[in-house]
Amino acid sequence: MAIRNRRKQSSDYVSPTCPPGWAWLLAGILIGAFISFLVYLREIAPRLPPQAAVVASQPSQPSTENTTAAVSTPPPSNPAPDIGFYDILPKSEVKVPPPSEAPPANPQPKKDFPITVPGRYLLQVASFQNEQDADGMKNYLVSLGIPAHIEKTNLSSGLWYRVQVGPMTDLDKLNQIGAKLAENKIEVIVRKF
Repeated sequence: MAIRNRRKQSSDYVSPTCPPGWAWLLAGILIGAFISFLVYLREIAPRLPPQAAVVASQPSQPSTENTTAAVSTPPPSNPAPDIGFYDILPKSEVKVPPPSEAPPANPQPKKDFPITVPGRYLLQVASFQNEQDADGMKNYLVSLGIPAHIEKTNLSSGLWYRVQVGPMTDLDKLNQIGAKLAENKIEVIVRKF
């Protein structure tokens, strides 16, 4: 029996320094309210419009002429920014022509052919500072069936190698060679002697 009495006495024991349960509940509610107030100040109050913040910060006073005058004068308002988005866009619109009116993607070079005025003509196909490049172009023209030669020219910028076709006086042959060069997208300079 002695053991039962000891157990009963130990479970009913409450420390005299421990506050009651309702005090803990009240402390928790107050701490939660304080944290909510801090969150309000940090997150919500900065987003309030200026008038609401002014009215909320004024203490309530009895209605007199001075307070009505203070409340009736509007606080300085910031004008809304003038966003001319809808005015600017139509003015900066760029008209794009329909595909049928668009220029060709790969414009053709100006053609001097067919030549109809009789005379002696020379076609200059290219000009290089490197002899190997000029020789390569000459060999390419020969592979196309166009007889070509290289002429060395000394200019102020150094020695240049001109790849030329001709001279020739036969206009039919000249126009055929010109057409073949144009087919292969090789631009030429036509020189008349």
